[in-house]
Amino acid sequence: MDRIWQWGWDRYGASYSWAICAVVFVGMLPIYVLLAFLVVAIEKSSHFVEATVVTGFAVVLNAYVVVLPGSRLFRPAQEWAAGREIDPAEALQATYTWTRAVGVRALGFIPVWTAVLLAVVAAVSGASASRLVQYAILGSAIGIAMVLIGVHTSVQGALRPVRAALAGQTGLGDALPRSRPTFAAWLILSLVGSFFTIAVGGRDAGGRTEPDQ
Repeated sequence: MDRIWQWGWDRYGASYSWAICAVVFVGMLPIYVLLAFLVVAIEKSSHFVEATVVTGFAVVLNAYVVVLPGSRLFRPAQEWAAGREIDPAEALQATYTWTRAVGVRALGFIPVWTAVLLAVVAAVSGASASRLVQYAILGSAIGIAMVLIGVHTSVQGALRPVRAALAGQTGLGDALPRSRPTFAAWLILSLVGSFFTIAVGGRDAGGRTEPDQ
């Protein structure tokens, strides 16, 4: 993955946030399509094409809202990459502010978004009203788990080549505050989220024998 991010920064540095958005979309799409397919299968429906279309549009929205390509916090690094006179220290500091903002945005948006997505897919699949509520609750929980698993590692990995280029040989990053929460804390949260999604996947794969009437 580091090679992909490095290639994206080297080739699209002046619009790198859009490259991040595209990679996030590509990475998220198969995960959520599979989740949508599980809902369709559990409801014993055949609307897989409709579920794929709905999920595709939803993932585009998700990637855009979470990354916010072209945001003012990412602009200094992109302008520096484009050759403009930008203080690299300020641009570097802005990348840390951007990653924190992504985390807050993701935690507030993805659980609600996933809840709505599963409810819509369930509605397309013909689920009853009570089932829609259940899918929405499940989607909210899965959304929280997804944030714990991927947001921190994804954005930090995406910013690695940016920060390396901005810092160069100056050691600018050494003067910045230490990461809070720590890497170990994020790893524990990621493991908890992974265990939860595995448990949910196993439960959904088992399915139920007959849909509620």
